[in-house]
Amino acid sequence: MVARFLARRRSRPIVVSETFVCRRGGILHRKKSNGKERGRVAGISDEDIQKVRDASDLIAVVGERVPVKQKGRDFWCCCPLHQEKTPSFKMDPSTQLWHCFGCGEGGDVFAFVMKTEDLTFPEAVRRLAERAHIDIVESGGRAIPASQKARLKEICARTAEFYHTQLMRGRGAEADAARAYLAGRGFGGDVPRKWNLGFAPGRGALVRHLTQLGFKPADMIAANVALDGRGGPVRDRFYNRVMFPIFDVSGDCIAFGGRVIGTGEPKYLNSGETPLFHKSQVLYGLDHAKAAMASSGVAIVVEGYTDVIALHEAGIENAVATLGTALTMRHIRVLSRHASKRIVYLFDGDAAGQRAADRALAFIDKSMTPEAGRSQVELVAVTLPDNLDPAEFVAARGADALQALVDGAKPLLEYGIDR
Repeated sequence: MVARFLARRRSRPIVVSETFVCRRGGILHRKKSNGKERGRVAGISDEDIQKVRDASDLIAVVGERVPVKQKGRDFWCCCPLHQEKTPSFKMDPSTQLWHCFGCGEGGDVFAFVMKTEDLTFPEAVRRLAERAHIDIVESGGRAIPASQKARLKEICARTAEFYHTQLMRGRGAEADAARAYLAGRGFGGDVPRKWNLGFAPGRGALVRHLTQLGFKPADMIAANVALDGRGGPVRDRFYNRVMFPIFDVSGDCIAFGGRVIGTGEPKYLNSGETPLFHKSQVLYGLDHAKAAMASSGVAIVVEGYTDVIALHEAGIENAVATLGTALTMRHIRVLSRHASKRIVYLFDGDAAGQRAADRALAFIDKSMTPEAGRSQVELVAVTLPDNLDPAEFVAARGADALQALVDGAKPLLEYGIDR
């Protein structure tokens, strides 16, 4: 039904003598320029903005996030910006505009991406350009490498497949140890398939596999699945580790985390920063958790991959984890797009967990006070007892006991005072 409207969209003529300068009601408006140069927003030309707009049907973009239904000539859905049971989010396929009668937000396709993903306007243009496989050119001729990002995502996807195959079918003592580790954590059965867990054998096995698939060493290094050989051939980044693929909110593999098998340092090793992966913005498990967050209005933040998996498998499916970094304000803004009620920071009971709790107190600011109005963020916190982490706690005491702790979490300000 949605597809029928893709061909019926009205193209809006581009006016190259105007520049986007302000937003009213969520819609980007234009201001007349002197006509001597084409309008640009953060270096992106009006022509490229229009290309992206024409390639980004509002109904299709919204439909990738929430189910939409047609009523008359319009489309409706439950608003992804706040929790509701009755659809109040209206989309007009002819004007390509949307409005939510529940929260009052509205705008065009760019405004939708900006609000749901907490992006600036240029970032929203780039995100939709990548979705539509459009290369846009910024001031100075620098092209947004959508095609390069697609290659890097393909490398990450093929890498995740390789690691998963090694875990499920690999032979030898090291592969056996990886399977034994996961089984010991209760992650047997269907868990490795559901979370696409893997095993990295190292010794150049991944590089050889990707080379056979036609990928270039430079792209493997850019995706951070391989390292420069310092004069020799490129080498695998991860060696003898249980692998946890990291996915973005759309479900695309963008990075990896690996846990060493047995002894060794570092115990956990994450991908470095890449064109795809910025750990201060990404949360492990968000692609799995976003639906439960939207339905419950609550997000639970823990500290590790295994904690996320253990909670999900216990039925607590709104849990995510930071990736070797403290919770950032960017994390909080991303989570607030999916969890409309509150964000629960669940700290381990050990010394490391308490240090994380101390860092979290830095987030006490005016965004958590009533004066913030509709943008208020309710960030609450709780520490697990008896030096337990979430996986250990839910294994020993059950999901109901953990949910009771979460329900009793204190506002971060009160939590900090009590500490």
